[in-house]
Amino acid sequence: MAPSYNIRPENTLRRAEDLIAVDQKEAALQTLYDFITSKRIRSVAPLDLEPIALLFVELGVDLRSGKLVKDGLHQYKKNVQSNDSGLESVETVVKKFLEKAEAKLNDAQLKANDVAATLEAEAAQLEADDEDEDDENRQIVVSPEDVLMSSVSTDDTKDRSDRELVVPWLKFLWEAYRTVLDILRNNSKLEVGYAAVVSQAFGFCVKYNRKTEFKRLCEMLRTHLQTVTQKSAVKHQIENPIDLSDPDTLQRYLETRFNQLNVSVRLELWQESFRTVEDVHTLMTISKRQPKPSMMVNYYDNLAKIFNVSDNRLFHAAARQKFFSLFVQSPIATDEELKHYASMQLLSVLSVPVASSSKVDDFAKRKDNRLSMLLNLSKVPTRESLLTQVASRNVLSIVDPALAKLYELMEKDLHPISFASQAKDIFAFIESNKEFHMYIKPLTSVILDKLFEQMSEVYETVKLDFLVKLSTFEGQFKLSPIEIESRLLAAASNNLLSVKIDHEAKVVSFKTDTLENSLLSSIPLNVSSKIQYTPTEIIRTQLSSLANTLRESVMLIDPLASENEKTLKQKVSMRANAEFAEERQEVLDRALLLENRMKEVAEIKRRDEEAATKARYEKLAAVKKAEQERIEQETAKRLEEKRRKELEAIQKAEKKKLLNEINAKGIIKVDMDDIENLDGRKLQKMQIEKLEQDRKALEERIEATAKRFDYLERAQRRYELPMLQEDAEAQKGREMEVYEEMKQKLIANAKKEHEEALKIKHRLTRLIPDYEAFVGQKEQALWEEYEKKAAEAKEKLEAAKKQRIAEFIAKKKAEFEEQQKSLAQAEERLQKEAAEWEAKMSNLKYADKLKLKRAGQWPPVPPAHLQKYIKKEIK
Repeated sequence: MAPSYNIRPENTLRRAEDLIAVDQKEAALQTLYDFITSKRIRSVAPLDLEPIALLFVELGVDLRSGKLVKDGLHQYKKNVQSNDSGLESVETVVKKFLEKAEAKLNDAQLKANDVAATLEAEAAQLEADDEDEDDENRQIVVSPEDVLMSSVSTDDTKDRSDRELVVPWLKFLWEAYRTVLDILRNNSKLEVGYAAVVSQAFGFCVKYNRKTEFKRLCEMLRTHLQTVTQKSAVKHQIENPIDLSDPDTLQRYLETRFNQLNVSVRLELWQESFRTVEDVHTLMTISKRQPKPSMMVNYYDNLAKIFNVSDNRLFHAAARQKFFSLFVQSPIATDEELKHYASMQLLSVLSVPVASSSKVDDFAKRKDNRLSMLLNLSKVPTRESLLTQVASRNVLSIVDPALAKLYELMEKDLHPISFASQAKDIFAFIESNKEFHMYIKPLTSVILDKLFEQMSEVYETVKLDFLVKLSTFEGQFKLSPIEIESRLLAAASNNLLSVKIDHEAKVVSFKTDTLENSLLSSIPLNVSSKIQYTPTEIIRTQLSSLANTLRESVMLIDPLASENEKTLKQKVSMRANAEFAEERQEVLDRALLLENRMKEVAEIKRRDEEAATKARYEKLAAVKKAEQERIEQETAKRLEEKRRKELEAIQKAEKKKLLNEINAKGIIKVDMDDIENLDGRKLQKMQIEKLEQDRKALEERIEATAKRFDYLERAQRRYELPMLQEDAEAQKGREMEVYEEMKQKLIANAKKEHEEALKIKHRLTRLIPDYEAFVGQKEQALWEEYEKKAAEAKEKLEAAKKQRIAEFIAKKKAEFEEQQKSLAQAEERLQKEAAEWEAKMSNLKYADKLKLKRAGQWPPVPPAHLQKYIKKEIK
């Protein structure tokens, strides 16, 4: 049975082309959509369906029917994916869809440029004409539309033309990318095409600076990846699942995320860049294959840019260090590039603050550990560790000599008075390179911190104007006096130094009294480190040094005083420790109570803020929902009206075409003027009535013709009956002769074959005794060989058993001897320790024995493990 009309692709294609020819593209698109979404096409080969799908997407792009194309492509994939070549066809169709959409966008861009150029030329011509006319005769030719547009809009002509012509196609192409990615996602056979489309979408976002669309694209890709990881547990239930354990697949996903990171940095979307870095790190932890060095170089470079924007100097320098350590290994790296990137690494390390606010809270620790993991570091880096790496990896020999000199000035030979003059040329060199400008501000802060710290150890008080003068540099490194003073206070708040500023006397005092020294001594070395003790500090502590010296002299002269002082000190220490423990517990209790109260206040504040935020969001959501419902209702009304008009136009065209077909067939004759009064049912009824009349007339003619043929057939058969009987008898005789001849031939052949078989049997009978004797010999030889090998195997087994038994006995004997030897050595060691203890106790001086007796420790009791070996009692 022939297939029905609706599932024959060529008929549907022809129908759509006919509709396009009469300018009925909407009807053609609907026809193709109905065919593609039909379940009956699942049995049709994808190669036959592909031309229809290609025409469908072309019409969809021309008419900008994105939703219809999206649904049609999803249904097309569902219908053909069970076929071997179905997914290849899907990939071909979606590529054509994107190519067509991109071509439309390019055409719109060219058209908008032409329109803008034409309008600008007309405006220039009008201005030229106005300049040629006299002031009295000059007329301003401005239309009312131009006046109204200029009053409500500040856009120029090109912006308006772009908004009218280009923006709709931009939105359509973006939706096309989303549709295609949704179709190609999470299918191992389509992952290559998926990666290519993602790359195209990234290029679209960069070319047209679509930041919002890029954020949505990243969220979409992140959702797709989460879907892959969530479905990994049930991948056996999914057709063609993505397998992230496959190295090629994981490498492809990594390349996509690296490309995404590059685009996000290029668009300066730093939060999205950081999320992408986390995605890349997650994939790298899954991957068993190390990414390409070029990718990792790009990864660390982008991380450094992200940390620079977030003003995280420490991790920016760590990222620069990881970048340079990989870049050095590149075989194509030139000396200039190595010098440039080494200089950037050194500047980034020098720009790390000397001291920052103490980060002891868990959040800061978790954050630093998280950032360290992103850099593949085993621990959180510090400024000292980064400087150590710079020195150990010979970076100073690669960098520019001016920067190497800056390193020497800052880290080894910092003189506050001469630093500005020594660093003048270095600062000019840094300012001459635009890529070094990002380090000017943090480098200035670090230099000032070190300069203030050095001055605090050289001076006790200093004029504020003098300090500002020493801290003022040239060029972009120059700060105002207020900024310098703020930097000084910041250094004090970071525990770099202790300072007081007297604005009335314009004096800066670096105070370091005894109490403050004790406080500073509790600060870690990396926060507060003194280069040397100044003469001022030495004079301030001379009295305490003299007291310590006198006390030591008294202890040497009078040992009993030393004993009394030690006893008194022990009592005081015990009492102080007891009071300190109580006071410490009270402080901890107060701190805990204060912390709990602060947490309660913060929780109440957070709840209030959450409630206010929730109410605000609910209100906004309600307003947005109402507005959305209104827009949807208006859109639905417009779509319904448009659909009704399109349906009326299609029905009218169908009526017209049907009338033409009816008139062309000549069944009935209908006047074209009556098309409004006729509908499909009336036309069908008129055709049916005409066809019924024709059918009845045809049946009458057929019945008369059948009667005539019946009479002629009966007469012909009566006339030929005797002839047929004679022919049958003759045929029977001929067939009997052939039968007898074939029978004789078969009998003769059978006899001949039987005689030949008997001859072969008699000839082979003589060989049977020899055959049986040969077989018997072979069996006897095989049996003897088997018995021999069995005996040998048995002997080897017995020998192996004896050897194992001997080895076991020898092993146990050796272990026993070793144990006895160890016991003897332990016994000897204990006897030796006991003898040494006896000798030590016997040789004690009388004063020592007296001390032990006063302490209740005489006579001495030997240790428990030596009591067995003590020969005499110590008295």
